[in-house]
Amino acid sequence: METYEVMEYTNITLQFERVQIERLIEAFVEAGLPISWKETKRYFTLSVQTTWTTQRLTFDKYGNRFKLKNKSYNIKDQKFAKILQHFILEVRGHAILKLLSNEQLVVQNIRYGEPIRIIEIKGPNKKILFEKECIVTMEQVIEAIQRKDAEERIPVLKMELDYELSRLFEAMEKGDVNQIESSKQELEKLRVEMLLLEI
Repeated sequence: METYEVMEYTNITLQFERVQIERLIEAFVEAGLPISWKETKRYFTLSVQTTWTTQRLTFDKYGNRFKLKNKSYNIKDQKFAKILQHFILEVRGHAILKLLSNEQLVVQNIRYGEPIRIIEIKGPNKKILFEKECIVTMEQVIEAIQRKDAEERIPVLKMELDYELSRLFEAMEKGDVNQIESSKQELEKLRVEMLLLEI
């Protein structure tokens, strides 16, 4: 990871299992960042002391699942930034990451843990460094636009994604190769449907 003066994360969507929260805590401790946490029936709050400020990650609790409540972070500490980026990618989260260095701004749009677009901005010049190939056909776009049930389908689709992610996690823990492949294929179908509904 390159060194940047400021890293700003916005539009973050992250969901963790308890084991991932524990690994997140371990990662901060191993990086030498002082931490404290508080857990109630509804929330889990993790406070991380960085060289610049105290960063607080507050999660809403749903059983053994944790959804990050905070949507944005302004970060100057490289260790904290590296750990947060690692977990966004690992749990296939969403975020827009802005990296500022030497009067250059790099903007990464991350969806399902993968950069789908990276743009570099220097003064008035803007250049697309990377853009993931679109796998959606025109027929699918037209069908999505014509759908009247998109608002009803999106919450259901999110639950289906959560369920399939938990199945994938269990399969990975058991080493069930067939289920891992099946879950990956199903997640890809759901991802495409979500992209279409968000148009």
